[in-house]
Amino acid sequence: MDKNALEAPCGIHCGLCPMHLATTDEKLRALIAERRKMPPEKVPCAGCRAIEGHCPVIGEQCATWICSKEKGIEFCCECPDFPCVKLMPCADRAPTLPHNIKIYSLALRKSKGAFEWEKAIKDVYKLYYQGEMVIGRGPRPKAPPASTP
Repeated sequence: MDKNALEAPCGIHCGLCPMHLATTDEKLRALIAERRKMPPEKVPCAGCRAIEGHCPVIGEQCATWICSKEKGIEFCCECPDFPCVKLMPCADRAPTLPHNIKIYSLALRKSKGAFEWEKAIKDVYKLYYQGEMVIGRGPRPKAPPASTP
């Protein structure tokens, strides 16, 4: 398997995506199918590279994936036009989609390399979904709720 097989050109780690996790998790597959109003067999995703950017979430081939192929690059951070508007974050659906961490993910990959990126990206996703923003300091793990006596 290609070492980048589960790493999308845009910086998203396909291996951490619920659509990919649904390939082996029947309960998750059923939940996603229900929420997205799609047949369960259409839910599982092998990853952007394996499906040539034909993302089941958007129902068409991803423009970012096409762009990376046309430019002959593995990751958007290798592009002379990086960052471009295709990677620009938007608050719309931020709590449920990892798209707002694309630039951070790609910058981390570019500065630290693939090996360190792979070690760090799971914690990046955890902070994104489960952390809380501390202005001026960045995201931090949420403090456990105070216990009541």
